[in-house]
Amino acid sequence: MNVYRLEPIDPDHLSWPNSLEQEMVWACAPTPEEARALVAAKSATPGSEPGKSPWLDPKASSCLLDPTMKLLNAGDVVRQDGSAVEHGA
Repeated sequence: MNVYRLEPIDPDHLSWPNSLEQEMVWACAPTPEEARALVAAKSATPGSEPGKSPWLDPKASSCLLDPTMKLLNAGDVVRQDGSAVEHGA
C-alpha cells in the first residue's frame, strides 16, 4: 500500500471551508486519487457538499507519494503529530 503526503497549496481557495483539516496530512491508499478521496471523506465539514473538498482539487492541494512513511495501514489518515484524522469517517 502506498502513502501519500497531501498539502494545501492555495490556502485562499474557496473550497477550504469544506474541510476541518487544513494542514499537511498523510493518507495510506493504493492511488493518489483514492488518497485524496480518503482525506476528503475523513475531513469533511458537517453538511458540506460532497465533491467540494479542497483535498480533491489539485488547484487547492498537492498529493505526492511519500516513500519515507512506512507505518500506516490502509485507510489511515494522520496529521504531522501522528494523530488520526477521523472527523467524517
